[in-house]
Amino acid sequence: MMNSKGIQFSKARTAGTSVKVFTNTPADYRQLVALLESIKRPFFIYPLKEDRMDQRVIRGLPREMSVNDIKEDLVSQGIADAEVQQMTSRTTKKPLPLFLVKTKMPEKLAEIQRLAMLTVSFERKKKSSEPSQCYRCQRYGHTQRNCRLAERCVKCGEDHNSTSCSLPAPPTGQRNAKFFSAYEPYRFFLICLTNGTGQRGNHVMMNEDMVHFLVLLAVY
Repeated sequence: MMNSKGIQFSKARTAGTSVKVFTNTPADYRQLVALLESIKRPFFIYPLKEDRMDQRVIRGLPREMSVNDIKEDLVSQGIADAEVQQMTSRTTKKPLPLFLVKTKMPEKLAEIQRLAMLTVSFERKKKSSEPSQCYRCQRYGHTQRNCRLAERCVKCGEDHNSTSCSLPAPPTGQRNAKFFSAYEPYRFFLICLTNGTGQRGNHVMMNEDMVHFLVLLAVY
């Protein structure tokens, strides 16, 4: 399939139940991404380094502040790609007077001193010690923003988004048995991108028989 599309790879090797195929260039990597999207295969992605968005925490705004108002203000000050969300308490889940902004323009963001006529500061988001979890498919190791796997409800284990489920949320740490049945092992093709040094680089992970799902990764 890759050869027919002109996607070049330098080598392939097994890794447990997986096969790693190393692509030659970022262009081959991006072409493979486009191929997976065109054939509508489920996958998830860790974006390339140049595609990743910087995350900063905004301090100095009231908790009642509208996310849309913050975004509009940021856009008016030159942060055209701003994505804003309000942060919540891990324990109570209540909204905090903290807002997370994602952008590829952190240098320009650092020049902003006021939002909604209030003095604000931007802090780099601290990395969590816990693994990332996707709230679309409920798997670990990637985020919802980059996921194209089938939706999986954390409440009942069915193939739909948790927000549309009529069941109440389960207690922390408890999930439906059917939910766990979704994590039986799969066999993958793992497609990697190196920088010519032989070190692990970006890689795409695909189901071997092309039936269940495909996983795209870009790891440095």
